[in-house]
Amino acid sequence: MDLRKRFRQALTKAKIEDFRWHDMRHTFASHMVMSGADLMTVKELLGHADLAMTMKYAHLAPDHKKMAIQNFGRYLSIRGKTRKGEVRA
Repeated sequence: MDLRKRFRQALTKAKIEDFRWHDMRHTFASHMVMSGADLMTVKELLGHADLAMTMKYAHLAPDHKKMAIQNFGRYLSIRGKTRKGEVRA
């Protein structure tokens, strides 16, 4: 089965114009970054040879730095809840 042919047929049937196979890959990467995935993980999932290619997706999520800090705060909060006498690392 020719997946690209079927893809084009589905786009035609759905009356979707100006959409390429690669757009789904781009959307996946963008949403991964926006959900808080680190760029090295996205790089590996996409199979990029270097981080520079993956960095193209980082600009799509202006709030990802804020989300990262919030996640870090939650991590510290959970980690800070230790038993009496236990030393925090």
